[in-house]
Amino acid sequence: MNSRRFAALAPLMLMAACGSADEPQNLASLEAKVARNAVDPALRDALETPIATDPDLRREGNRDGLRPADKPLDGSVPVGLSLRDAQARALRLAGGKLLPTPPATKTVTTAGGAITLAGIAREQGLSAACEDPRLDYDMGWANRLPAHLPLYPGAALKDAAGADDPKCTIRAATFATGTDAGPVLDFYYTLARRAGFSVEHVEQDGGHALKGTRTKDGAAFYLALRSAPGGGIDADLVASQRR
Repeated sequence: MNSRRFAALAPLMLMAACGSADEPQNLASLEAKVARNAVDPALRDALETPIATDPDLRREGNRDGLRPADKPLDGSVPVGLSLRDAQARALRLAGGKLLPTPPATKTVTTAGGAITLAGIAREQGLSAACEDPRLDYDMGWANRLPAHLPLYPGAALKDAAGADDPKCTIRAATFATGTDAGPVLDFYYTLARRAGFSVEHVEQDGGHALKGTRTKDGAAFYLALRSAPGGGIDADLVASQRR
């Protein structure tokens, strides 16, 4: 029984063996034809014809693809006002007229001064009345700056911090603006004077600073401006008030 079954399957096994032996030969023959371009002329023309491109469409390609930034990222939050619009809004906030900042009363050079908002507040004595001089860092604190000392219009917010201490409140922000130091000084000097502050202008470390106090409620502020590497200015603004 088994012998008869083997005899019936033998021809099929021989055919499979022959097919396996011919397959490498067929592949070798096809590769040789391709190497000699001995293929269908239409296919050869299609392979050898240069690919047509449309410059207009090429410019549209990957329009939404990711591209490297044109400058290093710094974590700032831009508002998007033009320089002219920012100055116009500053003028409106100041009531339509900016008071000129008086000349500096002195020139100060510091060595190793504070660079964090908490350090600046401590260095300027703005957190002296607080039980805890530490600040909480969060961009949302910039929205809680005093109404009389807002972020400069169109400025890019770089950092913000604040505290609601049992004995004091502190609001602080670091920002950048393309506006020159003069208009920014005039803006904050005008708002501070109209809010009842006594204000001193100081030249500090090659930049400018405004220091303000209001005796009736113990409010105080400090504004430092310095030239930014790419133009414009960087600024630190810290405001405090005793409870």
